[in-house]
Amino acid sequence: MSTPQSKQNFTAIAIGIIIALLALNAYQWYVNSKLSSTNLTQKSEMVELQKVQEELDQDYQTALESLEEMRGDNAQLNALIDSQKSELKTQKDKINNLIWTKKELDKAKAELKNLNTNVAKYLADIQQLKEENKILTNNNQELTMRVEEEIKAKENVITEKNALTAEKENLSKSNAALGTKVDMANAIKINFMEVKGFEIKKDGKLKERSKAKDVQMLRICFLTETNMVTASGQKKFFIRIINPQGETIAIEDQGSGVLTNKLDNSQIRYTTSGEINYNNEDTNACIDWTLSEQLVKGDYKIEMYNNGFPVGKGAFKLK
Repeated sequence: MSTPQSKQNFTAIAIGIIIALLALNAYQWYVNSKLSSTNLTQKSEMVELQKVQEELDQDYQTALESLEEMRGDNAQLNALIDSQKSELKTQKDKINNLIWTKKELDKAKAELKNLNTNVAKYLADIQQLKEENKILTNNNQELTMRVEEEIKAKENVITEKNALTAEKENLSKSNAALGTKVDMANAIKINFMEVKGFEIKKDGKLKERSKAKDVQMLRICFLTETNMVTASGQKKFFIRIINPQGETIAIEDQGSGVLTNKLDNSQIRYTTSGEINYNNEDTNACIDWTLSEQLVKGDYKIEMYNNGFPVGKGAFKLK
């Protein structure tokens, strides 16, 4: 049978147990509440991190597309775009590291803001560069057009100059041809030619000789044709004597020289020359040539030129 003291002890023990249970429940509730709060905080942070990641990915992709839209044919501009894309990739990797490795959300947000700021600056710089390039391109096109116009104008001038030069050359040739015809028409032709050799006596008298060793002077006599084209007056004739060896006899101190044959513009050595008085009618004339050296025997040829043209031929023989 229990005593009043026993009842009191039992009641005290029961109250202690109840208090302990209440304390344990309170502690369990606190722990559960703390864990729940922590989980909510971590979940909220995860959601925020994921949100920042999605924003980063979207902004980064938009930036890449915007930069690519700026790409064109300018190599300098394209190189700048590639450089800026590389910088954005580096900045994106840095933000990813802040989000998932260091869990530094505030720094990640700040870097994301910097990324967007840089993108805006990049796009502005590229746009300015494109506008400057457009101005330069327009200027270059205008300059190119002016240069092409100047080149075309110069080509036209050159073409006109060439045409005028060709016309001048044609006129010169025509004038030269006409001049040649006029000169040829003015040339006095020879109808008859005779050559005789003479010995010069001590008293100055001449004695005809046919032997080469005795001949000291040649007399070339000829008959001219009537030429009504040329003017009357003194006319000069050039005489070319060709020896039996086919060589032109030319002695400089005896009046020999060189003339131009206007038929073919060749240079002809002549032996001697002389002038006659011509009155636009058949004229008999003679030209003497005194020798400074002895001739050889054989057959000689003789050619006569007037006004630059061959006008007659002859021959003679020395024994």
